[in-house]
Amino acid sequence: MNLLWYDYCPETMQYVESWLDAEAVRSTGLEEGFSSFYEYWAEEDGFTVGESFWCKVVCQEETPFAVIAYCLHESKILIMEVVVAPEKRGQGLGTKLLKALIARDEISGTAIQKWEAVIFLSNRASQRAFASAGFRYHHTHQDGDAVYYVYERGQKEMANQ
Repeated sequence: MNLLWYDYCPETMQYVESWLDAEAVRSTGLEEGFSSFYEYWAEEDGFTVGESFWCKVVCQEETPFAVIAYCLHESKILIMEVVVAPEKRGQGLGTKLLKALIARDEISGTAIQKWEAVIFLSNRASQRAFASAGFRYHHTHQDGDAVYYVYERGQKEMANQ
């Protein structure tokens, strides 16, 4: 299955906002909507859209089914948000888009060796998707409300040695 990745923009915003049902808001903390999240990070010092911060709407055969926001920080990718359309949840599509992202050897001219994500402790679906994509549990936040997952290039090879 080929995934098509498009920049988040006003034309795709309608899809993404409609995916923020009660479950998605509870799992992500996006109470003010995805567009508010995007605007905050797109204007944050140190981030430049398309150079160090990306927000992509992912499609399967031209049908949008997910949005992913990530940034480049200190030669690693921080995955900030992943939201899957309600009717597409539970089908492994989140795992597929994560695998497609970590398959990239470089992003914006930087060789990527490590990806990180912070997931709410209650968001079991995201934890399963990240684990299925090859991420490993790293640690729980000191407040106990979030878990950290990490993927490092070559980790599977290291585990087999």
